[in-house]
Amino acid sequence: MGWLAPDGRLILLTTSLRSFAVGFISVMLALYLRETGLDPVRVGAVLAAVLAGNAFFTTLASLFADHFGRKRSFASLSLLTIIGGALFPLTDSFVLLLLVGGMAGFGLGGKDRAAQSSLEQPVLARSAPAERRTMLFAYYNVIGGLASAVGALSSGTPAILQQFTDIEILDAYRVMFFVYAAVGAVVTVVYLRLSPAAEAPAADGRRVGITLPRRSKGIIYRLSVLGAMDSFGGGFMFQTFLAWWFSLRYDLSLESLAGVFFAANIISSFSAILAAWLAKRIGLINTMVWTHIPANLLVVAMAFSPFVWLTVAMLLLRESMSQMDVPTRQSYTMAVVAPEEHTVAAGMSTLGRQGGQMPAPYISGLLVAASLTSAPLIFGGLIKIVYDLLLWQQFRNVRPPEEQRQRPARALDAER
Repeated sequence: MGWLAPDGRLILLTTSLRSFAVGFISVMLALYLRETGLDPVRVGAVLAAVLAGNAFFTTLASLFADHFGRKRSFASLSLLTIIGGALFPLTDSFVLLLLVGGMAGFGLGGKDRAAQSSLEQPVLARSAPAERRTMLFAYYNVIGGLASAVGALSSGTPAILQQFTDIEILDAYRVMFFVYAAVGAVVTVVYLRLSPAAEAPAADGRRVGITLPRRSKGIIYRLSVLGAMDSFGGGFMFQTFLAWWFSLRYDLSLESLAGVFFAANIISSFSAILAAWLAKRIGLINTMVWTHIPANLLVVAMAFSPFVWLTVAMLLLRESMSQMDVPTRQSYTMAVVAPEEHTVAAGMSTLGRQGGQMPAPYISGLLVAASLTSAPLIFGGLIKIVYDLLLWQQFRNVRPPEEQRQRPARALDAER
């Protein structure tokens, strides 16, 4: 990867570290909260607070990071994960769990989607030539996914500690939160090594305090609104919720869940490379839509599955397709908006998704409390299918520059 700039290499390192930490937190978070004695509604409320905090800090990053400095913003956000990870296991207060969870940057979907991610994307977009952009985002997601898979496998550590030592299960869970904070400390050091080239280009030769979309605002707003809808549906099927759901529906142990989500993240990771290959042939938007719909149909089917082995098989098949829209969406967004608006575009896209997710975990908690345990999967899958159809209708004719250049050549080949 000689074509990748040094800052791009550092970003790949930070995403691998953060995804590892998010991988084990996402599997064990709801189980830990249940172990502390919280009922399903309060568990859902804490998960919603985590998403609300992520959305708040993404808003700050989107509006002010280019002026404050991306490097300083990265480090500041990373410091919050250290503080939040260290404080979360030290309190039993429901109110403090809400507040600290909101600042800790926990990921619930098994993938890192915190505010740092919205800043990493524009740095990556400037770290490689345009023809390598989609493949770079594929590598970004593969590396993050593999690290998340290892993290998910590591979520079984509390059960192992309990089995071979005298430590109580709650204390074993708490150890993992301190590991999360330690990873945050390493990530902070790596962020501080970014060069001045990682900073945003000035718009019209100057920087403003608040960055708002101007040249590409129509595209950015539509992508953000649709992203919120997609993530509202996705909020019903977070990896955190799925781990909880498997535990409630099939009484799977933490060790079994660690193995299931390790496999799911491995499969999901390598699908990003296939997505880049497919996008070159059918286009970014088509890849995003036509791989996502069957993945969401599988989620709906999981809700009706009577056997745990069949449900796990459908989950793994779903993971082979469900994340193919991620690198293609990131690449598409960076391609169709003005360069000076990359940060606000990535930030608003991430923010829209985080904002859409917020109510879903709480609603899921209410449904579980009402003994409608599988209803969230049905709602989530159907909402995401509607999103796919709307995305295709809105953007099928908005092509990135590289597809516009390819189109005449393809047409000429067809005529021949």
